[in-house]
Amino acid sequence: GQMTIRYAELPVTFADGTVVTLREPSYAVRDWGYGAPHPELRISPRVAPQMIGLGLLEMIPDEELLRHADPDDANDDGVSGRPNRVWNVDAGEVQLGRFGWKAGEPSIRQQTASAFAGDIGIGNPVFPSPNGDCSAVQTDCRNAPNGNGLFDEPEVSEELLRLVTFYARNLAVPARREPEHPVVLQGKRLFYEAGCASCHVPKFVTRRDVQRPEHSFQLIWPYTDLLLHDMGAGLADTLVEGEATGREWRTAPLWGIGLTQLVNGHMQLLHDGRARGVLEAILWHGGEAESAKQRVLLFDEHERQALVRFVESL
Repeated sequence: GQMTIRYAELPVTFADGTVVTLREPSYAVRDWGYGAPHPELRISPRVAPQMIGLGLLEMIPDEELLRHADPDDANDDGVSGRPNRVWNVDAGEVQLGRFGWKAGEPSIRQQTASAFAGDIGIGNPVFPSPNGDCSAVQTDCRNAPNGNGLFDEPEVSEELLRLVTFYARNLAVPARREPEHPVVLQGKRLFYEAGCASCHVPKFVTRRDVQRPEHSFQLIWPYTDLLLHDMGAGLADTLVEGEATGREWRTAPLWGIGLTQLVNGHMQLLHDGRARGVLEAILWHGGEAESAKQRVLLFDEHERQALVRFVESL
Protein backbone atom coordinates (compact mmCIF):
# COMPACT_ATOMS: atom_id res chain seq x y z
CA GLY A 1 0.00 0.00 0.00
CA GLN A 2 0.84 3.67 -0.22
CA MET A 3 1.25 5.57 3.02
CA THR A 4 -0.45 8.96 3.11
CA ILE A 5 -0.10 11.77 5.65
CA ARG A 6 -2.40 14.75 5.94
CA TYR A 7 -1.88 17.67 8.30
CA ALA A 8 -4.49 19.87 9.94
CA GLU A 9 -3.53 23.23 11.39
CA LEU A 10 -3.83 23.51 15.16
CA PRO A 11 -3.22 27.04 16.48
CA VAL A 12 -1.91 27.55 20.02
CA THR A 13 -1.97 31.04 21.58
CA PHE A 14 0.51 32.33 24.15
CA ALA A 15 -0.46 34.77 26.88
CA ASP A 16 1.17 37.63 24.96
CA GLY A 17 -1.02 36.92 21.94
CA THR A 18 1.59 35.11 19.85
CA VAL A 19 0.08 32.25 17.86
CA VAL A 20 2.06 29.14 16.96
CA THR A 21 0.43 26.77 14.48
CA LEU A 22 1.06 23.09 15.10
CA ARG A 23 0.51 20.48 12.42
CA GLU A 24 -1.74 17.63 13.49
CA PRO A 25 -1.09 14.53 11.36
CA SER A 26 -3.55 11.89 10.26
CA TYR A 27 -2.32 8.70 8.63
CA ALA A 28 -3.87 6.28 6.16
CA VAL A 29 -2.86 3.60 3.67
CA ARG A 30 -4.31 3.58 0.16
CA ASP A 31 -3.83 1.60 -3.07
CA TRP A 32 -3.51 -1.74 -1.40
CA GLY A 33 -1.83 -4.29 -3.64
CA TYR A 34 -4.56 -6.85 -2.97
CA GLY A 35 -7.56 -7.19 -0.72
CA ALA A 36 -8.44 -4.73 2.00
CA PRO A 37 -6.87 -4.17 5.42
CA HIS A 38 -8.43 -5.60 8.55
CA PRO A 39 -10.93 -3.11 10.01
CA GLU A 40 -8.87 -2.99 13.22
CA LEU A 41 -5.65 -2.07 11.40
CA ARG A 42 -3.59 0.30 13.55
CA ILE A 43 -1.08 2.78 12.15
CA SER A 44 1.55 4.34 14.39
CA PRO A 45 4.44 5.93 12.47
CA ARG A 46 7.87 6.37 13.99
CA VAL A 47 11.03 8.33 13.31
CA ALA A 48 14.31 6.89 14.53
CA PRO A 49 15.38 8.21 17.95
CA GLN A 50 18.93 9.43 18.43
CA MET A 51 21.47 6.76 19.38
CA ILE A 52 23.98 8.77 21.41
CA GLY A 53 24.78 7.78 24.99
CA LEU A 54 22.85 4.51 24.91
CA GLY A 55 25.55 2.64 26.82
CA LEU A 56 25.36 5.19 29.62
CA LEU A 57 21.56 4.99 29.80
CA GLU A 58 21.86 1.22 30.04
CA MET A 59 24.08 1.63 33.11
CA ILE A 60 21.71 3.75 35.21
CA PRO A 61 20.84 1.55 38.22
CA ASP A 62 17.28 0.22 38.27
CA GLU A 63 16.76 1.58 41.77
CA GLU A 64 17.60 5.09 40.62
CA LEU A 65 15.00 4.95 37.85
CA LEU A 66 12.41 3.48 40.22
CA ARG A 67 13.13 6.25 42.71
CA HIS A 68 11.56 8.69 40.26
CA ALA A 69 8.52 6.50 39.56
CA ASP A 70 5.25 7.61 41.14
CA PRO A 71 2.54 5.56 39.40
CA ASP A 72 -0.19 6.62 41.86
CA ASP A 73 0.95 10.26 42.01
CA ALA A 74 1.46 9.97 45.76
CA ASN A 75 2.96 13.46 45.95
CA ASP A 76 -0.04 14.92 44.09
CA ASP A 77 2.05 16.89 41.59
CA GLY A 78 0.20 15.56 38.55
CA VAL A 79 3.22 13.53 37.35
CA SER A 80 2.94 9.76 37.70
CA GLY A 81 5.74 8.17 35.73
CA ARG A 82 6.09 4.41 35.81
CA PRO A 83 8.52 1.91 34.33
CA ASN A 84 7.73 -0.31 31.41
CA ARG A 85 8.47 -3.93 32.30
CA VAL A 86 9.36 -6.12 29.33
CA TRP A 87 10.75 -9.57 28.62
CA ASN A 88 14.52 -9.92 28.26
CA VAL A 89 15.01 -12.86 25.91
CA ASP A 90 18.65 -13.53 26.87
CA ALA A 91 18.04 -13.29 30.62
CA GLY A 92 14.74 -15.16 30.47
CA GLU A 93 13.05 -12.71 32.82
CA VAL A 94 11.08 -9.48 32.99
CA GLN A 95 13.24 -6.37 33.30
CA LEU A 96 12.85 -2.61 33.13
CA GLY A 97 12.42 -1.29 29.60
CA ARG A 98 14.75 1.55 28.65
CA PHE A 99 14.98 1.85 24.87
CA GLY A 100 12.55 2.82 22.13
CA TRP A 101 9.76 5.39 22.13
CA LYS A 102 7.79 3.39 24.68
CA ALA A 103 10.75 1.82 26.52
CA GLY A 104 9.86 -1.50 24.92
CA GLU A 105 13.35 -3.01 24.98
CA PRO A 106 15.41 -3.79 28.11
CA SER A 107 18.90 -3.73 26.60
CA ILE A 108 20.88 -2.40 23.66
CA ARG A 109 21.59 -5.95 22.52
CA GLN A 110 17.90 -6.81 22.37
CA GLN A 111 17.04 -3.46 20.78
CA THR A 112 19.63 -4.18 18.10
CA ALA A 113 18.44 -7.76 17.57
CA SER A 114 14.82 -6.63 17.41
CA ALA A 115 15.71 -4.06 14.73
CA PHE A 116 17.53 -6.70 12.68
CA ALA A 117 14.54 -9.05 12.80
CA GLY A 118 11.56 -6.70 12.83
CA ASP A 119 12.78 -3.76 10.75
CA ILE A 120 14.74 -5.49 8.00
CA GLY A 121 13.83 -9.16 8.35
CA ILE A 122 17.22 -10.59 9.33
CA GLY A 123 17.42 -13.47 11.79
CA ASN A 124 19.93 -13.31 14.64
CA PRO A 125 20.84 -15.17 17.85
CA VAL A 126 18.17 -13.40 19.91
CA PHE A 127 15.38 -13.60 17.32
CA PRO A 128 16.41 -16.46 14.99
CA SER A 129 13.38 -16.30 12.71
CA PRO A 130 12.43 -12.91 11.28
CA ASN A 131 9.20 -14.55 10.08
CA GLY A 132 8.00 -14.48 13.67
CA ASP A 133 6.53 -11.02 13.12
CA CYS A 134 4.00 -12.47 10.66
CA SER A 135 0.52 -12.90 12.09
CA ALA A 136 -1.05 -16.35 12.36
CA VAL A 137 -3.14 -15.86 9.21
CA GLN A 138 -0.24 -14.63 7.06
CA THR A 139 0.77 -18.07 5.83
CA ASP A 140 2.72 -16.80 2.82
CA CYS A 141 4.70 -14.52 5.12
CA ARG A 142 5.38 -17.31 7.59
CA ASN A 143 6.46 -19.70 4.84
CA ALA A 144 8.68 -17.23 2.99
CA PRO A 145 12.41 -17.98 2.86
CA ASN A 146 14.20 -16.28 5.73
CA GLY A 147 17.76 -16.95 4.64
CA ASN A 148 18.62 -18.91 7.76
CA GLY A 149 18.44 -22.18 5.87
CA LEU A 150 21.49 -21.14 3.88
CA PHE A 151 23.65 -21.03 6.98
CA ASP A 152 24.46 -23.17 10.00
CA GLU A 153 23.31 -20.25 12.17
CA PRO A 154 21.09 -17.15 11.73
CA GLU A 155 22.12 -14.66 9.06
CA VAL A 156 23.49 -12.34 11.73
CA SER A 157 26.10 -14.29 13.66
CA GLU A 158 26.78 -13.83 17.36
CA GLU A 159 29.97 -11.96 16.51
CA LEU A 160 28.21 -9.56 14.14
CA LEU A 161 25.48 -8.89 16.69
CA ARG A 162 28.16 -8.23 19.30
CA LEU A 163 29.93 -5.73 17.06
CA VAL A 164 26.79 -3.81 16.12
CA THR A 165 25.70 -3.75 19.77
CA PHE A 166 29.15 -2.47 20.74
CA TYR A 167 28.85 0.31 18.17
CA ALA A 168 25.40 1.34 19.37
CA ARG A 169 26.49 1.17 22.99
CA ASN A 170 29.50 3.45 22.55
CA LEU A 171 28.35 6.36 20.41
CA ALA A 172 29.42 9.36 22.47
CA VAL A 173 27.36 12.28 23.73
CA PRO A 174 28.44 15.67 22.31
CA ALA A 175 29.76 18.38 24.58
CA ARG A 176 27.42 21.15 25.73
CA ARG A 177 27.32 24.35 23.71
CA GLU A 178 27.68 27.68 25.55
CA PRO A 179 26.47 26.37 28.93
CA GLU A 180 27.44 29.60 30.70
CA HIS A 181 25.83 32.00 28.23
CA PRO A 182 23.42 34.35 30.08
CA VAL A 183 20.48 33.45 27.80
CA VAL A 184 21.16 29.73 28.27
CA LEU A 185 21.24 30.19 32.04
CA GLN A 186 17.97 32.13 31.89
CA GLY A 187 16.45 29.28 29.89
CA LYS A 188 17.72 26.77 32.45
CA ARG A 189 15.93 28.64 35.23
CA LEU A 190 12.72 28.73 33.18
CA PHE A 191 13.05 25.00 32.40
CA TYR A 192 13.02 24.22 36.12
CA GLU A 193 10.32 26.77 36.95
CA ALA A 194 8.00 25.31 34.32
CA GLY A 195 8.38 21.85 35.86
CA CYS A 196 10.09 20.24 32.87
CA ALA A 197 12.67 18.59 35.13
CA SER A 198 9.97 16.50 36.78
CA CYS A 199 10.19 14.08 33.84
CA HIS A 200 13.33 15.26 32.04
CA VAL A 201 15.45 14.42 35.10
CA PRO A 202 18.79 16.14 34.53
CA LYS A 203 21.39 13.79 35.96
CA PHE A 204 22.26 10.29 37.14
CA VAL A 205 25.38 8.40 38.20
CA THR A 206 25.97 5.15 36.33
CA ARG A 207 26.57 1.93 38.24
CA ARG A 208 29.93 0.23 38.64
CA ASP A 209 30.66 -2.75 36.39
CA VAL A 210 34.12 -4.29 36.02
CA GLN A 211 33.06 -5.64 32.60
CA ARG A 212 32.28 -2.14 31.34
CA PRO A 213 34.70 0.32 32.95
CA GLU A 214 34.16 2.82 30.12
CA HIS A 215 30.56 3.33 31.29
CA SER A 216 31.05 2.87 35.04
CA PHE A 217 30.51 5.42 37.81
CA GLN A 218 30.02 8.44 35.58
CA LEU A 219 27.95 11.53 36.28
CA ILE A 220 25.73 11.91 33.21
CA TRP A 221 23.19 14.57 32.18
CA PRO A 222 20.65 12.89 29.86
CA TYR A 223 17.54 14.85 30.95
CA THR A 224 15.27 11.81 31.07
CA ASP A 225 13.84 9.43 33.66
CA LEU A 226 13.34 6.64 31.07
CA LEU A 227 9.85 6.20 32.54
CA LEU A 228 6.44 6.09 30.86
CA HIS A 229 4.19 9.11 31.11
CA ASP A 230 0.66 9.75 29.89
CA MET A 231 1.19 12.54 27.36
CA GLY A 232 -2.47 13.17 26.65
CA ALA A 233 -4.85 12.53 23.77
CA GLY A 234 -2.98 14.75 21.30
CA LEU A 235 0.02 12.44 21.12
CA ALA A 236 -1.82 9.18 21.75
CA ASP A 237 -1.66 6.31 19.30
CA THR A 238 -3.25 2.88 19.60
CA LEU A 239 -0.07 0.91 20.15
CA VAL A 240 0.38 -1.10 23.32
CA GLU A 241 4.02 -2.09 23.92
CA GLY A 242 4.84 -4.11 26.99
CA GLU A 243 2.93 -2.37 29.76
CA ALA A 244 2.84 0.94 27.89
CA THR A 245 -0.62 2.10 26.82
CA GLY A 246 -1.46 4.08 23.71
CA ARG A 247 -1.22 7.33 25.67
CA GLU A 248 2.12 6.61 27.31
CA TRP A 249 5.59 7.49 26.04
CA ARG A 250 9.06 7.18 27.48
CA THR A 251 10.61 10.52 28.40
CA ALA A 252 12.97 11.25 25.53
CA PRO A 253 16.56 12.16 26.50
CA LEU A 254 17.33 15.77 25.62
CA TRP A 255 21.12 15.60 25.42
CA GLY A 256 22.37 16.41 21.93
CA ILE A 257 18.94 17.57 20.69
CA GLY A 258 20.36 20.91 19.58
CA LEU A 259 22.49 19.14 16.97
CA THR A 260 19.53 17.43 15.28
CA GLN A 261 19.49 19.92 12.43
CA LEU A 262 23.24 19.51 11.85
CA VAL A 263 23.14 15.70 11.96
CA ASN A 264 19.80 14.96 10.29
CA GLY A 265 19.25 18.04 8.18
CA HIS A 266 15.90 18.77 9.90
CA MET A 267 14.40 19.46 13.32
CA GLN A 268 11.41 17.11 13.12
CA LEU A 269 10.85 15.94 16.69
CA LEU A 270 8.56 13.64 18.71
CA HIS A 271 7.76 10.04 17.85
CA ASP A 272 6.42 10.77 14.37
CA GLY A 273 8.29 13.95 13.53
CA ARG A 274 5.23 16.20 13.71
CA ALA A 275 7.00 18.92 15.71
CA ARG A 276 9.17 21.28 13.66
CA GLY A 277 11.45 22.27 16.49
CA VAL A 278 11.72 22.35 20.27
CA LEU A 279 8.92 24.86 20.90
CA GLU A 280 6.38 22.89 18.87
CA ALA A 281 7.42 19.72 20.70
CA ILE A 282 6.74 21.45 24.02
CA LEU A 283 3.32 22.63 22.84
CA TRP A 284 2.31 19.04 21.99
CA HIS A 285 2.80 18.04 25.63
CA GLY A 286 -0.41 17.14 27.44
CA GLY A 287 -1.58 14.73 30.10
CA GLU A 288 0.96 14.68 32.91
CA ALA A 289 2.88 17.50 31.19
CA GLU A 290 -0.15 19.76 30.72
CA SER A 291 0.65 21.95 33.73
CA ALA A 292 4.24 22.46 32.53
CA LYS A 293 2.98 23.41 29.08
CA GLN A 294 0.53 25.89 30.57
CA ARG A 295 3.38 27.60 32.41
CA VAL A 296 5.34 27.84 29.17
CA LEU A 297 2.31 29.45 27.50
CA LEU A 298 2.74 32.34 29.96
CA PHE A 299 6.28 33.04 28.75
CA ASP A 300 6.92 36.09 26.61
CA GLU A 301 8.97 35.97 23.40
CA HIS A 302 12.35 36.47 25.10
CA GLU A 303 11.60 33.79 27.68
CA ARG A 304 10.51 31.34 24.98
CA GLN A 305 13.71 31.97 23.06
CA ALA A 306 15.77 31.44 26.22
CA LEU A 307 14.00 28.17 27.03
CA VAL A 308 14.60 26.82 23.53
CA ARG A 309 18.21 27.97 23.55
CA PHE A 310 18.81 26.13 26.85
CA VAL A 311 17.29 22.90 25.54
CA GLU A 312 19.29 23.17 22.33
CA SER A 313 22.48 23.68 24.37
CA LEU A 314 22.20 20.28 26.04
